[in-house]
Amino acid sequence: MAVGFRRLKPPAPASENLSIGRGVFDLAKIPEISEAAIKKTMSYRYIIYLIIALAYFFVYFHRVSPSVMAPELTSAFGIGASGLGLFSSMYFWAYALGQLPAGIMADRLGTRLTIAIFVGVAGVGAVVFGLAGGFSMALVGRFLVGLGVGFVYVPAMRFLADWFKSNEFATYSGILLGIGNVGALAAAAPLVVLMGAIGWRSSMTSVGILSIVIAVLCFLIIRDKPSDVGGASPAQIEGRPETKAATTFSTGEAIGMTVKSWNVWTIIVLFFIWYGTIMAFQGLWASPWLMNVYGMTKAEASKLITLIPIGMIIGCPLSGVIADKILKSKFKVVVMGAVGSIIVWIPLVFMIDSLSVGLISVLMFLFGYFNGHFVIMYANLKENVEPAIQGTATGFLNTFVFVGGALFQQITAGIVSKAPVVNDLVATSGFKSAFVFCLVTLVAALAVFMTQKRTANS
Repeated sequence: MAVGFRRLKPPAPASENLSIGRGVFDLAKIPEISEAAIKKTMSYRYIIYLIIALAYFFVYFHRVSPSVMAPELTSAFGIGASGLGLFSSMYFWAYALGQLPAGIMADRLGTRLTIAIFVGVAGVGAVVFGLAGGFSMALVGRFLVGLGVGFVYVPAMRFLADWFKSNEFATYSGILLGIGNVGALAAAAPLVVLMGAIGWRSSMTSVGILSIVIAVLCFLIIRDKPSDVGGASPAQIEGRPETKAATTFSTGEAIGMTVKSWNVWTIIVLFFIWYGTIMAFQGLWASPWLMNVYGMTKAEASKLITLIPIGMIIGCPLSGVIADKILKSKFKVVVMGAVGSIIVWIPLVFMIDSLSVGLISVLMFLFGYFNGHFVIMYANLKENVEPAIQGTATGFLNTFVFVGGALFQQITAGIVSKAPVVNDLVATSGFKSAFVFCLVTLVAALAVFMTQKRTANS
């Protein structure tokens, strides 16, 4: 049977070298690529994508699950609002700790080993949490979960760069975030149902065991490069030469280049605060607010909260398509999402105890939809750093993002804990003060982001 080949046609004579930025294209070394190799890449990349997406599903599941488990945790461990905030934030402290190492390990060990090892760590942490006899052991389990899942997203971005074309990056990273929010959706009403059937401890232990199984599947299925399965690289498929860095940088040099960029800091400031507000509300206080202020049951509150991840499931991938195909501007899409989030926070603050159930439903969906646009900040970062340091820059950014998640949960917990408690119900004033803090800081962060200077890439 005849095998088809495709010869790439460079835009310049094959005897020349083309230098773009710090990348060098050797136009004399452009191989013939078989159609079979192209088909191998185009098919197998989706198999890997699915298993990574399955792992990422549980990243978000663990991230927001404390919101619906709050009553059980406060009862089981004898903790109040501050203790609950500490427990939930342990995930984010551990996640932040792992971001720079995740980038380094993805570069050195590859996507396959990095994700497989640490999804297993997250599974062990979930089991430890489910079996915890005291609050200290629960904190250890929560920390292990956060550390483990913290090594999924950065290697996943490395996988997208290695297996997908450049004009697919924002779209498929958005879809991945959408799938993650299906996990957040499962951590609302479905988790309540599961806990009602087998209890919260058995639920967490079961999730931990399932995570360990997924870790094994990651090791068996994921491959780091298309060449590992006899496939063609994205550059070869696109008909362009491979890019090789003309200069390599140490981790210290890469971090130094990152911190010297004002544009990077505009991204860090907005993402730090934006993600902090999301995790304070969706990850911790949405359910207690509805239960304390509106007298809802846990099941009723969880049904409304499920509208947040539904909104994100739509917002994350759609924002990628808008950025890649419609507006063709990552900056504009980020601004659109942040402004939309601010608009949603306004009634949450000023009508905090007088919203109808219908309006709450709309606000929960829009909260998810507009906040889902944060995924484009990774593509915006990609526009503002050298290709050779993108992994380190992403890890550096993510460190701040998840420190933001941890700090906002603890700060808002401190605010809520100061509110009066009558008949075991927290006063509305506590939630309002916490929500005002989120709104004001988000407005300030967007003002900083608007100072970002436009570049040739953006």
